[in-house]
Amino acid sequence: MKRIFSWLAAGIMGLARVHADTNTAASAPAAPAPASAESTMSVVEAVIALDENTKPTDTFSTAAPQLNAFFQTTGTHKGDKLRGIWIASDVGNAAPKDTNIAEATLDADTDNFHGAFTLTKPNKGWPPGQYRVEIYLNGTLVTTEKFTVDASKSGDASP
Repeated sequence: MKRIFSWLAAGIMGLARVHADTNTAASAPAAPAPASAESTMSVVEAVIALDENTKPTDTFSTAAPQLNAFFQTTGTHKGDKLRGIWIASDVGNAAPKDTNIAEATLDADTDNFHGAFTLTKPNKGWPPGQYRVEIYLNGTLVTTEKFTVDASKSGDASP
């Protein structure tokens, strides 16, 4: 998994960042706010890959054996809950738009938690189309990673 996180750190993919404190106006320094869940900055970065040894991408073949949404958090705390929801955004006649495919919730067992949400290939393969995985931190959407399953791709993923 170290390889995936080095890609996260290098910024190979466009990564979503969500900050609880979004005040970016330039002004005189304010007195520090008391520490609280509302004022703590939390960042969740995510990428999608076949496994921890393959390069993250946003296009996969219909034969991909599984997909993993690897995530790294900063500013999170032990006990925080991260929920991943896999969604078929637009797969034509295979399913209605924005159909939830699967979801899972993980409890952070340490501060600055990292992990992965995994989705296994359906028996008949992935329907071609547009997908996304949404990651929530304590009930708040913090990042969305979009990807495509392309019937014309050979192999498991794009190089």
